[in-house]
Amino acid sequence: MVGGVNLQTWLNGSAANLLEQPVRISNGGRYCSGMLIAPDLEATTEDISTPLVLTCAHFFRTAPLGAFNVRGHKLRQRLAAVRVIDGTDIAIALLQGSASQRQLLGVGNQFFYPGKKTATFGFGGNSTHAVVKAGTVITPSPISFSRGGHTRVRPAAIQFNTPKAIKGDSGGAVLSMRAHDSLPTINAVQSLILDPFGFNLGLATVAQLRPHKKALQQAAQSLLAINQDTKQD
Repeated sequence: MVGGVNLQTWLNGSAANLLEQPVRISNGGRYCSGMLIAPDLEATTEDISTPLVLTCAHFFRTAPLGAFNVRGHKLRQRLAAVRVIDGTDIAIALLQGSASQRQLLGVGNQFFYPGKKTATFGFGGNSTHAVVKAGTVITPSPISFSRGGHTRVRPAAIQFNTPKAIKGDSGGAVLSMRAHDSLPTINAVQSLILDPFGFNLGLATVAQLRPHKKALQQAAQSLLAINQDTKQD
């Protein structure tokens, strides 16, 4: 690839550091995936601590916040608050305390177009660690809905993953990079899978982040204000 490395090449050389960033959010037997992000949503060149997790919104409908456990690399905590991005399946969650220091990827602003290569990090299948699932975008879509209509993704993209995205991967960070990039960014979160009659077709719907970047920044600042007030109390 002229001007840089492709996504798979970068992943092959950075697996150890990357596996420190995904988290598993659980409530009883239910769980989803997420990714630690910096307070300013930017990539970090040095190790920092953060209390923020990027994930999906639909997981937080049915239980109080104190019931959610978060597990990751050197991390076992509960959630303190969640901010849902209106009109789509994206959320930022606040941990009760900050995760230990580590390098973090940033939230990007890339469009998803047919043929774009991605990598989704998820804990689907009760995996003890995040599994990397290579993906190829089939098509972007202005909007997508779950079968019951309770989850809306706007805008969405449909992609084919290998291995397939499965239950539990929801909320997992979807990475991509351009030819001139030195590292990937998080440009979507896993939302829905296409499984008619219980058969997983390998097609996943992801929630694109680009149109919601300002809302994500505002959500992060709102959560950090809560975090600061808690520390003062």
